[in-house]
Amino acid sequence: MYLEELREKLENFDRELPGLEAQLRLSPPYRQAYDLEEVKKTNPRIAAVLIVLYENDEGDIEFPVILRHTYEGVHSNQYSLPGGSFEPEDIDLAYTALRETVEELGVDEDNLEIIAQLTELYIPPSNFLVYPYIAIHHGSPEFMPDEMEVAEIVPINLEAFMAASPMTFERDFSGNIVDIPAYELGENEFIWGATAMILSEFGTLIEKL
Repeated sequence: MYLEELREKLENFDRELPGLEAQLRLSPPYRQAYDLEEVKKTNPRIAAVLIVLYENDEGDIEFPVILRHTYEGVHSNQYSLPGGSFEPEDIDLAYTALRETVEELGVDEDNLEIIAQLTELYIPPSNFLVYPYIAIHHGSPEFMPDEMEVAEIVPINLEAFMAASPMTFERDFSGNIVDIPAYELGENEFIWGATAMILSEFGTLIEKL
């Protein structure tokens, strides 16, 4: 599938999104079920992230994930989608996703075009309600990551992503070993948690196009 064909199908998708059912396929086993409408009443922190689709120099469709630096926080040293917190001056959440992506990836905002939105997802450890969007990057991007926030940018081949099966890895939580569903990036490198849940819905949506 070519990028323009994919774009047209995403823009014209008029059925119900895969939603929570697809997200839960990559949910950690300890995660509780949350009613989003009830969560919204508690005034959670708000953020937006972006799946940036583009064609590389070989004509393959890719999207980037970023590796966060190690820091004192619940999402330290994790792979995630570019994005961040909503700011009062942001005109809407789509703009939040664009602004944060431009800052983190170092791409030109004029080359980004949002074409679809996925289902919002609550992240209990950080009390964030995250709104995921899908965008097209016109032309092959030249990434210039924000060194303060981004340790590494990893391009994900869309065809390979769609063909891969999620797996599990073991993670130690305060002495308890838990099997976590994830997408494998390399040896002992995994996309898991909220990012994996968002990408699970994304992959399910692509399958439905």
